[in-house]
Amino acid sequence: CFREYFVHKFRAMLGKNRVIFPGEKVLLALSGGPASSAMLRQVQEGLSRETAKRLRFVPGLIYVDEGAVRGQSAAQREQSLARMKTLLQATGFPYHLAHLEQALELPASILRPGLGGSGEPGPSYKEAVEGFIQQQRQEGDGDGGTSLPGLGTRDTPAGPPAAPHLPAAAQTQELLRLFEAVETPTAREELLQMLRTHLILQTARTRGYAKVMTGESCTRVAVKLLTNLALGRGAFLAVDTGFVDNRHGDVMVVRPMREYMAKEIVFYNHFFDVPTVIAPPLPTKRREKPSIHRLMERFLLGLQEDFPSTISTVYRYG
Repeated sequence: CFREYFVHKFRAMLGKNRVIFPGEKVLLALSGGPASSAMLRQVQEGLSRETAKRLRFVPGLIYVDEGAVRGQSAAQREQSLARMKTLLQATGFPYHLAHLEQALELPASILRPGLGGSGEPGPSYKEAVEGFIQQQRQEGDGDGGTSLPGLGTRDTPAGPPAAPHLPAAAQTQELLRLFEAVETPTAREELLQMLRTHLILQTARTRGYAKVMTGESCTRVAVKLLTNLALGRGAFLAVDTGFVDNRHGDVMVVRPMREYMAKEIVFYNHFFDVPTVIAPPLPTKRREKPSIHRLMERFLLGLQEDFPSTISTVYRYG
């Protein structure tokens, strides 16, 4: 029953919003954590031929290595990258391994919304579906039109035997100097989120992905809601925590996991053996004064222990 409920919630979220069109390329942003790993499993199951109503988009994966700013040594970073690469290769989807250092070399155009594409993927969802079905019939293969292996291999960096390599030491030092120049833990969290988002957006644009899926759970969205209010970013709540974030213009960010509580995701991953790779948090010099993000998370999770409806109430209200 739990599995049916979990799968249905994911499919219903995509079906209700109807922003992902058939045949569209969608980039799944993976951190290796529980929520994004559960999202990947839902997409894998939804694309399998045994599924009654198959998902019709073409997925790709991206993992951003943030080990340099999270206090990991070179050996630890290589170990984490090797684990993630094994996990990504096992899916059979095209994947992209990126390093946070690469964000320092992004063009200035990343700060401007892209033109076109955001509002015009097709005249309507219904017409896009009909066009997709006609294309399938013309190809004479009703179910095979969205098969992925042929499209995926050309986007996959290097060959499977190649070991993941780290950026040059000079790049890593430049990134560390940037983070050391930021005075507060809160600002470092914001900087990390900004660099990560820009790197994922640039990958989506250069590789031709119209949509990006992130694995933010209901718990994460509730924490983000209160954090943004505390940071004076209340005007951006709709795009920061809603199902759709279309402020980037040509690339739309969607959050299909935002209805799931963190506890549900952990149980699902445990019951069905979903592999995860946990990254350490950003190091702080003063543990008693963490960032506003960590403070708000502790506050909400502490309330949730005594009042189990805390997270869902904050989420619904937001």
